[in-house]
Amino acid sequence: MKRSVIIPTANTLRCLDPTLQSLASLADRPEDVVVVQNGLNEQARLADRVDYDRVAQQYDCLHLKIVYDEVPGLLSGRHRGVQESRGDLLVFIDDDITVSSDWLTELSSVFNDAEVVLATGPSLPAFEIEPPAWLPQCWRPTPCGGRQLAQLSLLELNTAAPVEIDTDLVWGLNYAIRRHTLLQHGGFHPDCVPKSLQHFQGDGETGLSRKIDAAGERAVYNPAALVFHHIGQERLTLDYFAQRAFYQGVCDSYTQIRDGEHPTLDSAADASAARRWLRHWRRILWPPEELDDLQARFALAYRRGFDFHRVCVQSSPTLLEWVRRQNYLDYAYPTLEPDFKAPPS
Repeated sequence: MKRSVIIPTANTLRCLDPTLQSLASLADRPEDVVVVQNGLNEQARLADRVDYDRVAQQYDCLHLKIVYDEVPGLLSGRHRGVQESRGDLLVFIDDDITVSSDWLTELSSVFNDAEVVLATGPSLPAFEIEPPAWLPQCWRPTPCGGRQLAQLSLLELNTAAPVEIDTDLVWGLNYAIRRHTLLQHGGFHPDCVPKSLQHFQGDGETGLSRKIDAAGERAVYNPAALVFHHIGQERLTLDYFAQRAFYQGVCDSYTQIRDGEHPTLDSAADASAARRWLRHWRRILWPPEELDDLQARFALAYRRGFDFHRVCVQSSPTLLEWVRRQNYLDYAYPTLEPDFKAPPS
């Protein structure tokens, strides 16, 4: 089975050195690695042109392909990566992870079972600074045992052997999927869009994983397929966690509309819908109840995100059509109505 590693990024090539070095250090390397850049300003792109030859030569062992896509956001990076890759197994990683020595061997091995279509492994933290005292209390149990810190994409299950898991625990920093499965289900949903395009935000890999779950297909967690998530100090703040709650509100409004609910103008109905999602995500994203001040702050940010998305969709039929699209394999953003104006986010 040919394996392609796909790295979407909005950063310069120099920022990818730790990730590419860890891939180059593997004894069992992928058949190709595709880096898809977007969202860079002109100065960063000029710097990259100087660095391109060095990167291509230094990581020649990875059969590296570097492409630039004009459409910003994680969706274009992922789907352009699919187009440019050659593998039957597609492994999506983030640009701020490094991999363990047997990562790809272990991740690939679970696909020896023909019924497995999706896989992941642990994602453990590599903190840039000492984490704040409140952070350990934000870890939450998972439905499959072990623990998660979803705001930082950290996952650690209590198992020494591969186990079947819920598909929504397979996150984009360590996401392996059969190519035919990804295409059969229409690929990823929009994710990590620039702030100016926040109204186009969707539920990312979660949307694809939910389709896989609805089809009764299997996902597996291999504890030996380990990645380390390098977390900078800018993510270890309450402001970042509040932004993450806002983002989750946007995502959940999007998911709910795709599930068939009409984006009503009735504020009471919207509040009821948001409360349902709040109860769900409280178990996953939020710290324990004893941290009441944080709970209140995150709840407010979540509701602002949910309301932001509802207002945007209610004011643009084109945006509502975008949310309900069958798939996003054609990932170009639509042009919205001339009078559309998103509220402050």
